[in-house]
Amino acid sequence: MLYNTGGESVKKGDLIIFLVIIGIMLILGISYFIYVNSIGSDRYVNIYIEGKLYKSVKLEPDTDEIIIIDNEYGRNDIHIHNGGFQVIYADCPNQVDVRQGFVNMPGIAVICVPHKLKIVIEGDGQIIDDISQ
Repeated sequence: MLYNTGGESVKKGDLIIFLVIIGIMLILGISYFIYVNSIGSDRYVNIYIEGKLYKSVKLEPDTDEIIIIDNEYGRNDIHIHNGGFQVIYADCPNQVDVRQGFVNMPGIAVICVPHKLKIVIEGDGQIIDDISQ
């Protein structure tokens, strides 16, 4: 019988649940690693407005660019640098996109709903479907 530090015995069912959770976490981690490496070496910060590609900036080691989007929905300032991006200013009330901070991982989207804006790092050969836009 297995014992934990509190003196209570660990039941066989608890151990099985623990191992299943560890297995699921391992599978998700390996899947994400494969996904990131399948993107390729060329990565882009893609900016979408109303689901349509507005601008694409290739991430180079020396990329340092500020993109200002000022349209009928509002204003967003996006700073692309250090292999990622961050929204440094938005005139929307919630500031969710600004609070999300610096993003440098592919597939993680920063979304500003009032401005109908989506910013995401994508690879050169990545296929984007209508649902993910």
